[in-house]
Amino acid sequence: MQLDIRKRGDTAVLKIVGPVDTEGGRELSESFAKLVQDETIRHGIFDLTEVPAITSAGIGKLLRFYKHFDKILGTMKIRGISAQLKQQFVEIHLDQIIKIED
Repeated sequence: MQLDIRKRGDTAVLKIVGPVDTEGGRELSESFAKLVQDETIRHGIFDLTEVPAITSAGIGKLLRFYKHFDKILGTMKIRGISAQLKQQFVEIHLDQIIKIED
């Protein structure tokens, strides 16, 4: 998994490339720890265009990001999600928690 984080004003855009598994979940946790130190970031956009699969560990990390943004009254959304991942997110009702852009 590769992760590219770009800051645009008060928004962090995180582009993830590759499957998000246990190892990728650890990488997301490390990035999360750094990201929350920047108090100017109020919103997060996760670009999953190039993510073919995500495990429960990866989903747990996304929820952790969501909780952070919710706590600071910010927003989080996912974009560029494949039909397969979207179906997975719908099945576990993650789409009802985190906004998903088609």
